[in-house]
Amino acid sequence: MRLRALALAAVPAAFLGVMASAPTASAWSSGNCPVGSFCVWPEYWYGDTDMTPSLTTETEWTGSAPGHIFYNNTSRDVTMTYVVQGDAQGTERTTCVNGVSGSYFTMPMYVTDLKWREDDGTPCY
Repeated sequence: MRLRALALAAVPAAFLGVMASAPTASAWSSGNCPVGSFCVWPEYWYGDTDMTPSLTTETEWTGSAPGHIFYNNTSRDVTMTYVVQGDAQGTERTTCVNGVSGSYFTMPMYVTDLKWREDDGTPCY
């Protein structure tokens, strides 16, 4: 009976040891976006990439860059304006992108404007 209890206790301990040594995965990686830049990539990818971004900027920016993934590799929050590719009406949408974070669009977009966000005390999600 003692041997069985020891064996059962060893299973969770072994599992925790494997979990502690496993590398952590990050859904949003800076890829090849230099520190201090905001980057947009024209296609989906996961993890580090050598794909050339459609946009890399260290300043506020206006234009049109195709995008599926974006990463804010700065310490400042950014207000990003974008439109859905193929939207005949060109309805603009905006979102706040935290510093040192990123995400993806669920459909192809054009990023059209980036502005540093003024800190008015409201959170940037």
